[in-house]
Amino acid sequence: MKTLVFLLALFASSTALAQWNNPIDGYCNGEYFIVGSIGLGAGELQINDEQDFAGYASIGVTPAAGIWQVELRYTGFDDGSVNIDQWGIGAKVDFTVTCDIQCLYWMIGWNYGEFDVDNIQRDGFIYEINNDYDDDYWNAGVGYRYKWTQDFDTSIEYMYNDVDTRFYFFDGVDDVRFDLGHLRTLTLNFSYRF
Repeated sequence: MKTLVFLLALFASSTALAQWNNPIDGYCNGEYFIVGSIGLGAGELQINDEQDFAGYASIGVTPAAGIWQVELRYTGFDDGSVNIDQWGIGAKVDFTVTCDIQCLYWMIGWNYGEFDVDNIQRDGFIYEINNDYDDDYWNAGVGYRYKWTQDFDTSIEYMYNDVDTRFYFFDGVDDVRFDLGHLRTLTLNFSYRF
């Protein structure tokens, strides 16, 4: 079901940003390209304050000029206590709108995240949660891209995800309130245009 929703969102977004032109025709005529990206780096979930591996993969659409991009993105993060699977749709836009070899760009998007919470440490206590939660939230970020060839580029991205998932856990005495807080990631990305 998630795959179907993302495909529909991709087609709707690419059509709207392509001034209602048929995106398939635009791709066949070389006006638009498909962009595949992978990113590897570190992330930190606010509640645990521990940095660990974060990675993502995305597929998107960009015009031949490459000044903007609409993408579907999957991000994975696991700090040993909380595991996050995050799916989202977002846009990247160059600050100058005249990007050629290198450029600074901003990003914004909307995500759906699934959180597998094992345990949380707070005030010297370890709470064994062992539960799953989900939420939808916005994200924003900035990046710096360097274009090595017409089709291949690398970039560094900082992303802020406003997770804000709240839940209560009964510790045997009281209901303890938890807020997962935001997820921040810093990744080195490799992208190829098809």
